[in-house]
Amino acid sequence: MADSCSLIPQGVFVTDLALSTMWGVKRFETLAEFFKQGSALGFTQFELNHAIDSTMLQNVNGYRVVSVHEPCPADVSVGELKKRNWLISAPNERDRREGVNAIKRSIDLAQKFGASAVIVHPGKIDVDPAMNNRLHEWYRQGKRAAPEYTRLRDQFVAARAAQARVNFSAARHSVIELAEYAGERGVRLGLENRYHYFEIPSPDELGDLLELGFANVGFWYDVGHAETWDQLGFVAHEEWLRRFAARIIGVHLHDVVGVDDHRAAGTGNVNWEMVARYLPAAAMRTCEFQNNNSPEQITAGVKWLIEKGCVRQ
Repeated sequence: MADSCSLIPQGVFVTDLALSTMWGVKRFETLAEFFKQGSALGFTQFELNHAIDSTMLQNVNGYRVVSVHEPCPADVSVGELKKRNWLISAPNERDRREGVNAIKRSIDLAQKFGASAVIVHPGKIDVDPAMNNRLHEWYRQGKRAAPEYTRLRDQFVAARAAQARVNFSAARHSVIELAEYAGERGVRLGLENRYHYFEIPSPDELGDLLELGFANVGFWYDVGHAETWDQLGFVAHEEWLRRFAARIIGVHLHDVVGVDDHRAAGTGNVNWEMVARYLPAAAMRTCEFQNNNSPEQITAGVKWLIEKGCVRQ
């Protein structure tokens, strides 16, 4: 964590909204300073994101942690897990086991802090990311409607489908094991829709995982990720909500400009009125704003979410 910020605006007190430590990473020198500033902005509960390692956790003290984003504690970083393919979707059993163990550590941490949910990334489909990267590049260049964009997107969809069975089978096996482990500890698992199209789950894959029948497994709806898939032409944002609103246990609230996500709510393309129509009253709500959002933008984003009906004050 880095630069401290001494002056912040008056916050908006909210009772059902958490702030992710994503906002504090590389912004404040310590996690304690993040909690202090977040509390001053009106937040009474927090989510530990996947950049928080064990050395930072001593600063949690008496603050209320309601959710944990695996692989927190990130003593093995997200980047390192991906580099080694230590993911719950890995076909190699040793690699898959490392991914499962990382999430089990997050479940244990949630139990320790009394957090009710762990947000889970269910892995990825092993396809060449070059097509994904090119699509993002062309989108940023304004080529979304170009025939070559459509052809490449269709090729990417086909490549993902051809490889999906192997990786999804591993992910499904892992989710079963993790659901049982979490259930024994009174923790819910929220399966999150992801930013990149090669990642798990697609809507159909999410449906399959939710149909496993575990009462403690639900959908962790990421607004910005759903919007990004829509912007790129893969899946309409509202499809996730039409199909799975009843299974939403939590939501990451952030806005998107084009395909640039984790912006404060109200600064991008998201149709927040649509989001509000589908959000269950009991769903956990977390502002997952990047650290480059100012305190003023955080406060304005919270006010926007209240105004649009996504959050109760």
